[in-house]
Amino acid sequence: MADSEVPVNSETDLPTRPESTVRQPCRDHYDFVVIGAGVAGSLAAYLAARQGMRVLLVERQRFPRAKVCGCCLNSRAQQLLQQAGLADGLQALSPVPTSALRLQYRGRSLSLPMPGGLVVSRSRLDAWLVTEAVQAGAEFLDETTGKVLPLPDAGRKSDSETAESESETDCALRHVTLNSGTAPAAAVREHVVSARVVLACDGLALSSLSLLPEFHSEVSAGARIGLGATFPGTPKDSQQHPNEILMAVASQGYCGMVLTEDQQWNLAAAVDSRSLQRCGSPLNCLRDIFHSAGVVPPLGLDTAVVRGTIPLTRRTSRYAGTRLLLLGDTTGYVEPFTGEGMAWAITAATIAVPLAMRGLSLGWSRDAEHEYSRRIQRCVMREQGVCRALSSILSHPLLLRLTFAGASLLPAVTRTLITRVNRLPRQLEPIE
Repeated sequence: MADSEVPVNSETDLPTRPESTVRQPCRDHYDFVVIGAGVAGSLAAYLAARQGMRVLLVERQRFPRAKVCGCCLNSRAQQLLQQAGLADGLQALSPVPTSALRLQYRGRSLSLPMPGGLVVSRSRLDAWLVTEAVQAGAEFLDETTGKVLPLPDAGRKSDSETAESESETDCALRHVTLNSGTAPAAAVREHVVSARVVLACDGLALSSLSLLPEFHSEVSAGARIGLGATFPGTPKDSQQHPNEILMAVASQGYCGMVLTEDQQWNLAAAVDSRSLQRCGSPLNCLRDIFHSAGVVPPLGLDTAVVRGTIPLTRRTSRYAGTRLLLLGDTTGYVEPFTGEGMAWAITAATIAVPLAMRGLSLGWSRDAEHEYSRRIQRCVMREQGVCRALSSILSHPLLLRLTFAGASLLPAVTRTLITRVNRLPRQLEPIE
């Protein structure tokens, strides 16, 4: 789940802190400033640094952090990481292969083939990507929030204007204010850096863009609340089959669960906000979903720390501005199921960096912004249609019952849908 960055019971056995982490920016000017060190931001920082760009990657939380979120990488995500030269590093994390998705609804079970997937804890995955970015030459600054400052009036262009070339003196830079440190407030340090391009990758709330009113997020009607937790698995958790993703579905929402490489349960749920209020607590809400689906909850759930998100499903008003591109959940959100969310984030990073570098080389223009928005629409937003349909099905009991019946009779249809959400978009250009 997006923005479910909540503490868990223990932070032991997390990856080590990247050695090159800095406590303040090393310079005042960068080619790229990347805000948010999730999958989209860290991969984008790596791709840009690998091309010799001066890159600053900032993250509001202290790394490594135990992020509660979906932890599945589908075939598309893996192919893009392989194109980026990161396949060996991913395998070194000892990811768990997945072969099936098992839906549980009112005591009934439906197993769908899900070959080629991998599961790896987000604490390790994100820390690894940050380390790759640092080793490629990026600077990394955690415990730091970044806000993009408005352009001066002289730097704003009308939609009809296209700049063929720009110099560093005529508003060819964006400025970002960085606040680093923790309480007390007197210890917080503020610093302003400039960048030739800024990538905003910090999640649903658009916190980095709060000073830019042209960027806003519209919550969809009926948007669910995300819940998440990680906690140890035990041999007595008999409901889970090897190498499968378990999804418990109920009228009040659904909960996906899988064992990661460190034998921790990763749990991510989307629940109706009214049901959450009626249950009185996130933990009670999850228990109700498991009970309604006919699933025995894992033993560690009772002691897990469960936290929530702001409403999930939403659309962002625009995906690009002058020397500014939005990536990952910042562009909007559709509830994913088996790794699509991380695949969309990786896709956005793969699109953003080459287009940004082309814009820096040829001179930033409205054409660069329109081209990025067009590709995000084609390669990410359009691909979200399957998950949007699945989310609607899981919200309606009658449709869900029909789906259970139909999926068992029409396995070719389910295989086609699964193949579609895993394939690489035809329009996606190579990274290099």
